[in-house]
Order: sequence, then structure tokens, then C-alpha cells
Amino acid sequence: MLEGSSSQNSPVTSIDDNETYFNVVECGNKKRNVYDLNVLSKRCNTSTSVHSTPSQATIVHQIEEMREAIQKLNDKLMEKNAKERILEEKMEQLMKDQQKHSERIRQQGENIRQQGEKMKLILQ
Repeated sequence: MLEGSSSQNSPVTSIDDNETYFNVVECGNKKRNVYDLNVLSKRCNTSTSVHSTPSQATIVHQIEEMREAIQKLNDKLMEKNAKERILEEKMEQLMKDQQKHSERIRQQGENIRQQGEKMKLILQ
């Protein structure tokens, strides 16, 4: 639009978008005279922000609930870790028992082999 008006040799006036906007903006039911963007945003946001923020008691309650949940999770984790240690110890013991049993079987096999050789010598 500005290009069209400048081509017709009419004077071009600059339009301040912020000024135009603030001339029509209402904060609440009253039209405000705004000189600074921060002032307007503070005036308009003050009424809505008070109701939207949770109360300090609610925040404290939520923090307390989170602490309890964390404590429960920590307790469960410690319980699982204790069970895991017990299972690892049992597994180690089973492996040791298996090794001992295998060694006994190997010894018995060696004894049987030696007895077999003695029998061959006796029979010869």
C-alpha cells in the first residue's frame, strides 16, 4: 500500500505498529495508556499469573510426595541389590560345589583306571 501511494506522488507517513496496536488493546475492561511494552505486559499478566501459579503449600506437598516416592524407589532398589548379592553368592557356591564334584568324579575315574591296570598285571 505504501508503494502505491508513493508512486502517486502523495506524502508517505510511517505507521508505528506498536502504537496502533496499543491504541486498540484493552487490558481488562479499561483502555490503558501504555508508554512501555513492559508496563503493558506486567499490567495484563499480573491478573492472570496470580491465579495460575500453584500455592506454596501445594508445591511443598508435591515436593514431599516426590521425596516419599524417591525413598520408596530407593528402598526397592536396595532390596533388589541385596537379593542380587544373595543370588550371586549362591551361584558362586554352586559353581564351587560343581567344581568339587567334577574333581571327585575325575579322581574316581583315575582310581578306577589305576585299579584296572593293577588287575591286568595280576591277571598276566
